[in-house]
Amino acid sequence: MKEIRSSYEEGKHWLRLESKKPRHLWEVQWTDEGVQELVNNLGIKSDEKIEPPAEVHGIVVAKCKNIRILKVLIDGSQHNVICRDSTKFGIGMDVYIKWDGIRWCVVRHPRFKGKY
Repeated sequence: MKEIRSSYEEGKHWLRLESKKPRHLWEVQWTDEGVQELVNNLGIKSDEKIEPPAEVHGIVVAKCKNIRILKVLIDGSQHNVICRDSTKFGIGMDVYIKWDGIRWCVVRHPRFKGKY
């Protein structure tokens, strides 16, 4: 990405957001003109957005040492899924998960009296 960005003009296509960090660590923000130029040069069509389904069914395969992570089998492939507390899930249990834009998350957690 750095090589692509260096071929565009700073200030017109992209700019750095000032912060207390050293200059080479400042965040980079693309302008609308820069984004349009980048999309045109890379040949990306704006209507090619692929969004995952709202809710997916999966099966718990394993638990991790971190109690906030489960290993879930989704359509034949294993993924790490974020949950509130994995101690309430059992291996082989059916779960519904959703994509929140960054990672998979459990939709509904098992409920026990007096919890949550």
